[in-house]
Amino acid sequence: MADNFRERKCLGMKFKIKTNLWSGIIMGLFSIAMLIAMPGQVRLPMFDSGAPSPRIIPGTCLAGTLVCSAALIIQSLVFKKEKIFEFDWKKEKPCIVFILLLCAYVALTINIGFIPAVVIIFPIILFYCGERKPFIYLFTVAAGVGIFFLFKYVFHVSLPGIPGLGG
Repeated sequence: MADNFRERKCLGMKFKIKTNLWSGIIMGLFSIAMLIAMPGQVRLPMFDSGAPSPRIIPGTCLAGTLVCSAALIIQSLVFKKEKIFEFDWKKEKPCIVFILLLCAYVALTINIGFIPAVVIIFPIILFYCGERKPFIYLFTVAAGVGIFFLFKYVFHVSLPGIPGLGG
């Protein structure tokens, strides 16, 4: 009886994903959104030089993605060919937390700048991954600051700086 209860409890943490169907839907929606957004993001040249448009390669890739997405959806719904992936929350939780930390890093970089984001998120990531040596923390933060100045003064590429202090 206890084993049966434990199995049901664990099944609540696991669920099955139809990979072809969901991959087709997600990538199809993504490619449609990017095809709609592309004219506002990739400008055409002011004059026609006869050269291919700057939109040709991204447009071709997005159209190919849309066609492949439709093929996956058709394969799943019409031909009933489906690869089912069992998602186990206990196994996938560390990866999802890591992805969320990287998303927080991107959000912090945009809002408070590159250096503060490095100082805040990278030590958290190191701690989450099990690193406990203080030298590694100092080296990682110093490397982040070094990369900022390398991009700013050597490559002349501005990374988001600290608001009010420039970048």
